[in-house]
Amino acid sequence: MRVFRKLSIPIGPDVLTATERFYTVLKSLNEFDKQEVKRVIAGLLAKTDLENCYWGIYLRGRANVESLLSLKQVRDFQAIAMLARSLFELSVDIKLIDVIPNAVEKINLFSQMEKLRAARKIAEFKDANPNSKVDATIHKAFIANNKARLDAEQAATWPATKRIEHWSGMNLRDRATQLGHPFLETYEVKYHQMSWYTHAAGVTGLDLKASSYELLAGTLFQLAGECYMVLLMSVIKQFKLTKADEKIESKMKYAQMMPFTDTDEQLQALEKELLG
Repeated sequence: MRVFRKLSIPIGPDVLTATERFYTVLKSLNEFDKQEVKRVIAGLLAKTDLENCYWGIYLRGRANVESLLSLKQVRDFQAIAMLARSLFELSVDIKLIDVIPNAVEKINLFSQMEKLRAARKIAEFKDANPNSKVDATIHKAFIANNKARLDAEQAATWPATKRIEHWSGMNLRDRATQLGHPFLETYEVKYHQMSWYTHAAGVTGLDLKASSYELLAGTLFQLAGECYMVLLMSVIKQFKLTKADEKIESKMKYAQMMPFTDTDEQLQALEKELLG
């Protein structure tokens, strides 16, 4: 356990050790994920459209977690905040699939609409700047082949909204409100603070004491771990992994709690309580 927790994060006494522990929660959950979740689901030969939506969101979240695990210095706090914020958004997305009517169709359509929007911007730039070296040939072909169909499908799916920013048709606050606790609380209390460190104008959020950045990193790792568990639990339920392993949820809880044990006796007690 001492070797497992050995990190590059400079930590101090008392509360600052929480930063190391919450980082280790992510590491522990990721190891659980590799063995019990991703390996099993990746082995499925065919997935339904609904399963592919869960799988795609989960994979994006998993990639964010593995990027977070490479950020072992407190000086990386801006990147840590960006990835934690993205994990929160993805955890909201995966929970909304069961809440928004026709979610699968909307997700797939929105993905195509975003491609069309990007292609239009590139084509418009090329038309306005003909001497640019940008080659918009493939983008204009995509527009010609898909514009009429996608515009018609968008109008039919979201008749009251001209500009769709998210497949649910709602902004993030409304999405969090739809899901309730703990998503709304996270949005109202933590989301804007995370934004300070990534794209806020000026120097907002960059005026902390040095020790505060260590605590900030711990808070962000904690939130990232909670969001990772939302993603894992969602795919565990969707792919019915409990049928193959009835203790899989307990194993995930064990992975989450293991970094907070300090002795072999505590570790053994936790294993007995959760895994029998």
